[in-house]
Amino acid sequence: MKVDKKVLKRVVKVILHKIPKEEAKLIKVSDDLSLIQELYRKDKTFRNIILNPRLSFEEKAKVIKAIGEKIQIDPVVLEALLYIVKINKGNILKEISRQFTFEVEKFFATVKGEVITAFTVDEDIINQLKKVIEDKLGKKVEFEAKQDPDIIGGIVVKAGSYVLDASVKSFLKKLQQQLTSY
Repeated sequence: MKVDKKVLKRVVKVILHKIPKEEAKLIKVSDDLSLIQELYRKDKTFRNIILNPRLSFEEKAKVIKAIGEKIQIDPVVLEALLYIVKINKGNILKEISRQFTFEVEKFFATVKGEVITAFTVDEDIINQLKKVIEDKLGKKVEFEAKQDPDIIGGIVVKAGSYVLDASVKSFLKKLQQQLTSY
């Protein structure tokens, strides 16, 4: 079953509109949506309850409220979940967390990114790189530094849809393609 992107975006925007724009609240809602998304993806029983056309909305709502109470879901998230079930668009739960994160980043003009290097890099270098990428993208970037010895050397920077791959591994792959294409 295909995800209705319009409904998904509308639900996420309503959630964003109803919650205060405080970091703690946004993190709580994001965590709750991630939990619901994981529950939908991994728990067949939960998914069947949400999608079962034979169950009435009242029966589904009773189960959802019990689950929400047990895992202490934010009331706005619970309200959104009940709305999604009421309009029979339960399959959007498999994308809701990702869409929420995207909308929050767009709202605050921030992008999550990562810097991948083969070896540990100084925090000063990462901060300099962060400034250059922020200037290029015109958005605030929150970097996570990772190590991957498989890239051999160089650096890979990912920030939103922006990717800069200046790794030795990538260079060697391109060189191999060029040499084998003759």
